[in-house]
Amino acid sequence: MNGHAVQDGDKSNTINSSQPISQRCPLPQNLHEYRLNIVCYTISRLLTRYQQGMSMDDQLEVTAATSAVWENHVSVPDTPEGFTVRTTYPGNPDGAEVMLERWEAGSEEPPHSHPGDDMTVVVEGKMSIQFYIKSADGLVPDGDKIYLNKGDTGYIKAGRIHDAQYLEDCKLVYVHDKAFGFIPEG
Repeated sequence: MNGHAVQDGDKSNTINSSQPISQRCPLPQNLHEYRLNIVCYTISRLLTRYQQGMSMDDQLEVTAATSAVWENHVSVPDTPEGFTVRTTYPGNPDGAEVMLERWEAGSEEPPHSHPGDDMTVVVEGKMSIQFYIKSADGLVPDGDKIYLNKGDTGYIKAGRIHDAQYLEDCKLVYVHDKAFGFIPEG
């Protein structure tokens, strides 16, 4: 029989890994059954991982440094040095464009704007953003620099002129409303 025996005092329960978890681990009726259910679920997950040839570490330990999400980045012509990207193109004209960006420490984007609102989530690293306004003398800083650290999210309104400096190596999730556009300003 395909299964694994779990001993509970005088009782012997068999977990058949080909059954759905709901059948392998029925809903508990009391605290004792709840504890057995946790053991049953844990063993069934371990058994599934074992049959797939994976350790628990293979399934549970994923970080920004090890996730496949950050692979397959490409360089894009006419973009700042130190920038690579992985993109997806939505089929919905009212959708959002999402990019997984990597920036090397010390790289920067000159003043620019975008045709749609955008959101940046800093997965790793530290960056700064400076907003600008146009004046008769050219671009003038509008307020203090804003710093985004790991875990921070920044939003920028469509058409708002800004730059970006990458103070540490950064991994970003960048979301742009509708199709992405980069408009040099300055």
